[in-house]
Amino acid sequence: MHCLAVFVAGIVGGIIGALFVTMMLYASLFRKVRKGTALVRTGAGKTRVGLDGIWVLPAFHRVEEMDLSVKRLEIDRTGSNGLICKDNMRADIKVAFFVRVNPTDEDVVKVANSIGCQRASSHEAIEQLFDAKFSEALKTVGKR
Repeated sequence: MHCLAVFVAGIVGGIIGALFVTMMLYASLFRKVRKGTALVRTGAGKTRVGLDGIWVLPAFHRVEEMDLSVKRLEIDRTGSNGLICKDNMRADIKVAFFVRVNPTDEDVVKVANSIGCQRASSHEAIEQLFDAKFSEALKTVGKR
């Protein structure tokens, strides 16, 4: 009888140990996402986006974080850089544009593939990318 009790205790201990190891693996391989960000996982398989959390196997995956918050881009055209209107008068303007990445898997993957997660999260890079486009849009509107 004593041998059977030791055997059962060993089985129960093994099951508890296996559950503990499984929980530790779960905790170490699952990455949670902060509010306003997304994780983009590349590597084995196709590109995946985690808006709440995502499984990451460090040997097979590379993970980047992308900021999804609204970024304010201010364009200041005053003085000699002023906007020339339809009547050839120079107007001093200051305009703020607000840009963000839509929090959908498809849009996050598009942005990650086109400009990269780091550049999409950097205010300076966003300003560099969109300044010329927004300035041209203002010139077009000013000529009307």
